[in-house]
Amino acid sequence: MPICVGFGVSKGEHAAQLEGWGADGAIAGSALVRALGEAKTPEEGLVAMEKLAQELRDALPSRK
Repeated sequence: MPICVGFGVSKGEHAAQLEGWGADGAIAGSALVRALGEAKTPEEGLVAMEKLAQELRDALPSRK
């Protein structure tokens, strides 16, 4: 059964650490919502969300 971990995942290093511990996925919902909510415009928020999602994905050891 796949294991996904959330709560406090907001940086690439967090996602990488979780994968290193054997997690199959990381949940960064609050961090993505925060990136959207703190932006000046919805468009900037979407860009910030995309940037964070790419950072999280690119930090995974399995992606290297």
